[in-house]
Amino acid sequence: MAGRPRLPIGTFGDIAVLSLGGGRFRAVTRFRDWDGQTRRVTVTAASRNAARSALKVELASRMRVGDSTDLTADSPFTMLAEAWLEDLMLDPDRALSTKEVYASELRGLVLPTFKEFTIREVTVGRIERFLKAQRAVSYTKAKHSRTMLSMVLGFAVRRELIPRNPIKEVSRMKAPKRTPKALTPEQIAAIREAARNYRTSADTMGPKSDGLVRDLVEVMLGTATRIGEVLALRKCDVDMTADPPRVHINGTVIVRTGVGVLRQDHPKTHESNRVIAVPAFAAEVIRHRLTITGGNGDESLLFATRAGTPLTPNNIRRTFRKILESAGLKDMNISPHAFRRTGATLLAKELGMQAAADMLGHTSTSTTKAHYAEPDRTVKSAPADVLQQLAPKE
Repeated sequence: MAGRPRLPIGTFGDIAVLSLGGGRFRAVTRFRDWDGQTRRVTVTAASRNAARSALKVELASRMRVGDSTDLTADSPFTMLAEAWLEDLMLDPDRALSTKEVYASELRGLVLPTFKEFTIREVTVGRIERFLKAQRAVSYTKAKHSRTMLSMVLGFAVRRELIPRNPIKEVSRMKAPKRTPKALTPEQIAAIREAARNYRTSADTMGPKSDGLVRDLVEVMLGTATRIGEVLALRKCDVDMTADPPRVHINGTVIVRTGVGVLRQDHPKTHESNRVIAVPAFAAEVIRHRLTITGGNGDESLLFATRAGTPLTPNNIRRTFRKILESAGLKDMNISPHAFRRTGATLLAKELGMQAAADMLGHTSTSTTKAHYAEPDRTVKSAPADVLQQLAPKE
């Protein structure tokens, strides 16, 4: 004999209301919970209708689960976005700074276009048109928008709100070809001179330069580090007694919403945690910075505010732009990251791409080759010697 049909998950059976006497009533039903178990649910009240209504309220609360509370395919896309952000904040494998970037990009790039749509209305066609419009303005914005949509809609698939992620059907975007450019010796010399002379003239209004950015330029050139990494260097991270001197790149300076600027105790990636040797010119500047820190503790930063707190990377970039203007390089699209590309280019040319990748803290040489090392288009002389074998015989 066939048994009672199993209830679908999240549903309940018939409601029975029993009189308990004394003006009390109990409403009873079976509910199949989200773990697959069917449970008896009861509620007691002072009347039949009150008991039935109270039981329905209890059942409604049981139907809600996880972060997708009350979400269906017809819910506003903004509700899905907020549920995804709540879920993201619980992810222990992502840095808080990364989470803040994701939240900012979702709200700034994606939601202005999709805030009036339901989840099911965020279709392949709408996404395609949205990304193409963004791509016409900025490849980077379009790429980041695609990433945000993929993560949010993937969350919807995992919550079984939609059957598939529409991003998988959207046309791929081809990245514009960009050739990494290193600084020329003439550009480096001009930047160095401008950094040395920055705010040092007698007619300078306000406080004169303390040489901090000048020193930063030298250390970044000698270590090929990111600006946040060099700003995070502490006394305990440098070993000037080694031959050659070494620095341990094990942190970065970040700006966190609601907190401000701080030193993060790990760099951008796992591979970025590295010990590197520094050339003599950079070591000389580091020794100078150690002298400035004086009797401060081992945790004190080599580059810091007068109060000893971390410097804000954006403030350094702002000063660097003024230095570029003084050097006559204002319109050359040069940033502090150019020092990193310059180091990568020289290392790749002299020691090979793997040595450059190791110095920069890259997991593979593909990133170094595609984004950092300027191609060396000079053909070596050895092939000419080999091809000489094809010379006509006398």
